[in-house]
Amino acid sequence: MNKTISIFLILFVVITICVSQDTVRVGAFNLYPGIFLDVDGEVKGFYVDALNDLGKKENIVFKYVYGSWEQGLARVKNGEVDMLTSVAVTEERLAYMDYTSTPLLTVWSEVYVNPNSEINGILDLEGKTIAVMKSDFNGGFLKQLTDKFDVSCTFVETDDFEKVFELINSKQVDAGVVNNTFGAPKSVQYGLLSSGIVFNPFDIFFTVKKDTNQVLLKILNTHLYKWKHDLNSVYNIALQKWSHDNVGAIEVMPGWVRKAIYSVLLLIAILMIFIGLLRYRVKVATRKVKYSELLFKTFMENTPAYVYIKDNKLKHIYRNRMVDRVNKVQPSNKNSSAKTIFEPDIVQMVEKTDYEILNSEVKQTNLQYQCKLNGKDTWLHDYKFYLRLPNSEAAVGGVSFDITKLKETEFELIKAKEKAEESDRLKSAFLANMSHEIRTPMNGILGFSELLKQPDLNNKDKDKYIDVIEKSGTRMLNIINDIIDISKIESGQMVINNQALNVNHIIDDLYGFFQEDAKGKGIDFEMVKGLTNVEASLTSDSDKLYAVLSNLLKNAFKYTFSGSIEFGYRYHSTKTELEFFVKDTGIGIVESQLEKIFERFIQAEIDDKMALQGAGLGLAISKAYVEMLGGRIWVESEFGNGSTFFFILPFKTSEAV
Repeated sequence: MNKTISIFLILFVVITICVSQDTVRVGAFNLYPGIFLDVDGEVKGFYVDALNDLGKKENIVFKYVYGSWEQGLARVKNGEVDMLTSVAVTEERLAYMDYTSTPLLTVWSEVYVNPNSEINGILDLEGKTIAVMKSDFNGGFLKQLTDKFDVSCTFVETDDFEKVFELINSKQVDAGVVNNTFGAPKSVQYGLLSSGIVFNPFDIFFTVKKDTNQVLLKILNTHLYKWKHDLNSVYNIALQKWSHDNVGAIEVMPGWVRKAIYSVLLLIAILMIFIGLLRYRVKVATRKVKYSELLFKTFMENTPAYVYIKDNKLKHIYRNRMVDRVNKVQPSNKNSSAKTIFEPDIVQMVEKTDYEILNSEVKQTNLQYQCKLNGKDTWLHDYKFYLRLPNSEAAVGGVSFDITKLKETEFELIKAKEKAEESDRLKSAFLANMSHEIRTPMNGILGFSELLKQPDLNNKDKDKYIDVIEKSGTRMLNIINDIIDISKIESGQMVINNQALNVNHIIDDLYGFFQEDAKGKGIDFEMVKGLTNVEASLTSDSDKLYAVLSNLLKNAFKYTFSGSIEFGYRYHSTKTELEFFVKDTGIGIVESQLEKIFERFIQAEIDDKMALQGAGLGLAISKAYVEMLGGRIWVESEFGNGSTFFFILPFKTSEAV
């Protein structure tokens, strides 16, 4: 009976443990040897070994969901998996993933090629086709790097690093970029070589979905920190095992055994070095010389600067590939003299400084000048200095940098500064003018309000004073409305309300509204309607269209004292746009002001005989409204001979209104 109870208790404990196990879904992809799908259909790698060991200790079952790298990112974002391995930090990923505090590895990007490739540096990628993995940090950084060096090349995206190497091996692409962890072991399998283009060292981490799985993240942080600080940890041993293709059982070697092996190996190495010391020393010396030459050549041929050395006759005795490229000299013809590509005045200036250095008048100098390189206007910063050659002859060393973008930025900053100062000046003038414009109608309202208080005021004077107050109030209201509208436009709060409208109705309304002004001034006032009422139906913002035409007509009546005013619309070029116009025979606009009158606050800068009165915002508001409606506005005028304002709007037809 007791045995039966014991068996049931044991079974209950086992079942409880099994049931309580947590399952964590891991996004798996092909990143050999960290994580990959083996030929037997199992997901393997040193991450898998480490996680499986962690699972035993923490009672967690790790299940692997295999796919491409891009699918892995999408799955953790959508919650289809709980965690990912080998994730670099980017702003985009931080939005939907949390990272462990301790990195898994520090890796870097490396460009691989076939053995017979002539790609040795970043500039050799010009015109080449390069394979990258979709959504990969390594490929993205190479794209930025080629853009920075102005290297034009074509990128082909693949699902994983394995496909990148397959495309290189089959010569469907010229090169491919992967990280070094994958590239080191796999390049041997595919018979590929590193091009020597190594860049962008970065850390990779375990990650979980943002703001979820925090318990899992804490567990990963705890174990990862211990793993990284213990040489005999399962993580470090698995890393060594898979990185060196020693796919056997993970064995933790005692420290004293490891030290003993190292001591024996060191002793053997010392004996071997002692036996072949003389021959070794010769080989080492030769190798150092060759390496130094290769290192110097690699650096000089890949630097974006123009590097050269001139002898005392100003002939190049050394120049790097950048100098050959702009001088159109083949790299194989290093003994030929590079022809000058500069303008005569620049050549004279350059040679003058060269001779000053050769004659020891100066030891070094800096020049900045603009020239044409490969048909483009280019700014160069040329640093020259004195050299003493091994044969004791004097020479000139030089390093030139392309500072065109720096100069363009400098010029843009100067223009921006001037524009800001001009804007500040105009706003100051506007505010001064605005205070006057507001005080004038305000004084009219207050002054004539006082006059209305007179007890013996007759009806004629009373009506006259009331008329002045009404006009001053209208003027004040218009100024305030303009200020509110321009504020909404400046802050981006002005809303377009497109709806069905009939242009002819708007033209008729405006004609009726301004007819009294025309009669009062004795001005001929005409309207032009380019379409019938049925044809004139379109979709737009009727309030904005009415406001633009109203502002232009107000200006026309303000500056026209005799003659005529004509306004309306017609087809423009094709039947996809309508051209509106307001034509007057007023005082016109001086040519120097034609480009400025649509700018905000410009009225404060216009001559008094043109400005008359107003806040100077009507045309700026009209221009903003027209552009909001998808059109453009301009003016044609001659001072003293009237003006014609035009604006074009898209003709989007609608049902008849």
